[in-house]
Amino acid sequence: MSAGDDGAQRGAAPETLAAQALGRVDARTGALVPAIHPSTTFERDADGGYSTGRGYIRPHNPTCDEPAQLLAALEGGADCLLFASGMAAATAVFQSLLPGDHVLVCRVMYWALRKWLIDFAMPWGLQVEFVDATDAAAVAAAVRPGRTRLIWIETPANPTWEVTDIGAIAAIARGAGARLAVDATVATPVLTRPLALGADLVVHSATKYLNGHSDVLAGAVVCRAQDAFWQRLRAWHRDGGAVLGSFEAWLLLRGMRTLYVRVRHACASALAIARRLDGHPALHEVLYPGLQSHPGHAIARRQMDGGFGGMLSIRVVGGEAAAMAVAARVEVFKRATSLGGVESLIEHRASIEGPATPVPADLLRLSIGLEAIEDLIADLEQALAPAIPPRGTRATGELPAQTSPPPPAPTSPPAQAPDDGVSDAIARVLREQVAPVVLERGGSIRIAGFENGVLSLALEGSPAAAVPILDALQAQFRHHVPQVTQLRLVGAGEPAAGAGHGAGGAPASRIQALLDARINPALAAHGGRAILDAVRDGTVSLRFEGGCQGCAMAEVTLRQGIEPMIRECEPHTVAVRDVTDHPAGTAPYFKTRKG
Repeated sequence: MSAGDDGAQRGAAPETLAAQALGRVDARTGALVPAIHPSTTFERDADGGYSTGRGYIRPHNPTCDEPAQLLAALEGGADCLLFASGMAAATAVFQSLLPGDHVLVCRVMYWALRKWLIDFAMPWGLQVEFVDATDAAAVAAAVRPGRTRLIWIETPANPTWEVTDIGAIAAIARGAGARLAVDATVATPVLTRPLALGADLVVHSATKYLNGHSDVLAGAVVCRAQDAFWQRLRAWHRDGGAVLGSFEAWLLLRGMRTLYVRVRHACASALAIARRLDGHPALHEVLYPGLQSHPGHAIARRQMDGGFGGMLSIRVVGGEAAAMAVAARVEVFKRATSLGGVESLIEHRASIEGPATPVPADLLRLSIGLEAIEDLIADLEQALAPAIPPRGTRATGELPAQTSPPPPAPTSPPAQAPDDGVSDAIARVLREQVAPVVLERGGSIRIAGFENGVLSLALEGSPAAAVPILDALQAQFRHHVPQVTQLRLVGAGEPAAGAGHGAGGAPASRIQALLDARINPALAAHGGRAILDAVRDGTVSLRFEGGCQGCAMAEVTLRQGIEPMIRECEPHTVAVRDVTDHPAGTAPYFKTRKG
């Protein structure tokens, strides 16, 4: 079929559309493979117009046309935008919202996006709330009428492969006047088409299955309708600059032509491996939606057509050390990050994600590739064999994963303790929603007191862990526990009623009192300390020592945590400066790179 003539694709099966890249043939050369267009600019007409429809490569890259149109066709969407990475695609959706918008996000999800939401989106002004998306009732209860603008789910969810009922959540989103975005990276349009189930947006890390060869970094968003929000997202794509390059777009189309063959092969192999390992004496459990024992199996059977995905996870008896040892013994599997490529990968996720991860330390994530199934099974069995507990001993290891790390237990009960469940409700919101967010941002938090509607929380670690997102945290408490009317932070040793740091004395004395009472007790949890160097002409100069001196979060700690507290204490402050010799830091609390 000639270029621009899509008649032959009408009624064709998705496999045909993918294999033939919509069936287009270059009208001038007869080439079956499209050309790469590296040009960054395009000639204007003599009258200054753009009769070709193209002016500059950022919004008008012709090499992106066919992969975008193919993905839109496979998803049943109205339009598709290609981005420079999956993270660029996902964050563009959130950045197209407005500060103050409330968004509900699944609790189990791709870790890098979860971290970005906590570290960047929340301080920017989005009211981000994490919820168990597999519980439709919990999602409905978390909706804030007139405020919730987006619900974001990932199904199956990395790396425990929880399955969310897309249709049920879509109905909740419609009822709330919100949009539903589905990260379908793992399912791909081969297995699930979220738009047909009621979703508004589908997001892909195209690096993974869509490309499928571990040689392209790309992302994509597909819409159900080109509405006003889509036009804003399109503008962000154009102006933000995180667009896909020509060579990457060409490789992506190349990869998508074998999508259906690759995904179906990976699904069959993953199911065979899951069944073979299910009940293995060296494993606590096998996490795979295709197993009847999986909590989401019934929903997966309903909304995944042709397989349950090429991803599974195993939990090794003996905890983290045993899991790491298993990964070290594989010979066919490759120890590497990512998924969805032709080669099979194994990875210990908790060591990648850090102390705030909800992933259990005994979990290994497996991405199943295209190798012979007997080779993959043999490799896993030889790697697991030394982990089998001796006969007559009981298997030991960690309990099943919690969806979020628990906070430290409150060291003092709320001052106000009515028999109406308020205390339990406060503790639940802290445990399930607030504490994991604060932990991810570099702090820990506990209940200091609750009296006359005022909930006091004691913060340890970086003040920036909670200060810049205090309004968002307060909104969560007030929505789920209406009896909480105000949220306030206190230092680790400070009484819940407050200490009046702004009263009396010179500015330097008041700031020093603030450091002593609220800031340094928190920083001490990370082995750090802030020292008042000088206060001159409204400029406060501070030096960091210990764990804060070489820490990658020092700038955030100062700008988003300490500075707002100093300005509240001393309103005439003009600037807060960091005069630390950071390169001399030798004991940072947070590593800035692996190794």
